[in-house]
Amino acid sequence: MKKEEQNIVVNHYTNTYQEENRFETFSQKIEYITTMRYIEKYLKPGVKILEVGAGTGAYSIELAKKGYDVTALELVPRNVEIIKKNSKGIETLKCLEGNALDLPKEFENSFDIVLNLGPLYHMFSEEDKQKAVDESVRVCKKGGVCMFAYITHSSVICRSGIIKGHIKEMQYALTEDMKLRSIPEEIFTPFYIEDFKKLFDKTGTTFIANISADGIISLLADYIDDKMDEEQKLMLLNWHFATCERPDQQGLSPHCLYICKK
Repeated sequence: MKKEEQNIVVNHYTNTYQEENRFETFSQKIEYITTMRYIEKYLKPGVKILEVGAGTGAYSIELAKKGYDVTALELVPRNVEIIKKNSKGIETLKCLEGNALDLPKEFENSFDIVLNLGPLYHMFSEEDKQKAVDESVRVCKKGGVCMFAYITHSSVICRSGIIKGHIKEMQYALTEDMKLRSIPEEIFTPFYIEDFKKLFDKTGTTFIANISADGIISLLADYIDDKMDEEQKLMLLNWHFATCERPDQQGLSPHCLYICKK
């Protein structure tokens, strides 16, 4: 990642967006609940967990509270300070400032579970996208599990273009075949699912699942959060869990979760 691109990302999470407020509403929490549900499938006594791009520690702190050995690595200094503040007294959590493209060499083959739940939102070149995947796989133990979060093209068109009314302004970011380009100033990089899966072709990993982390719930957030009662939300959540591995539920999901085994 070029220095100017890194500065754009750090500035966004320092001065524009407060990551600690990310999971406040029901529709926002779906991504967290779904991702944690899949993480829990691979938890067992003694596992070592690395979260690359830990944000403000929503996953790392919760997993450390459960007693797991967790290392949280985060690019943004402000976020690192928040993790350290909110994890005081939790002895099973270590927090480091670092870059997903250059993980410590001593981490190689060290972790049973590697979580990469944000860095690929902000990789703008094909080389950096591949490097971010390769580095997380490198530090995972043989037989361990890696999880990668990414953003889909169609969700960006729906949320920013249609729902927020910016479809005309988005034209400059579209290629001739109507694919969104990766532009640092736009902060986020979207993927087609098939393109994301290609990043793993030469990693030696085995595909486990691709998950719709929040699906249409996020796209209908205003209605769901304001109009639905708790019973309706629970029914919707159960439907989401039952369908989130279906390919026809994934293309419009703002966040997808790719799971593989090393």
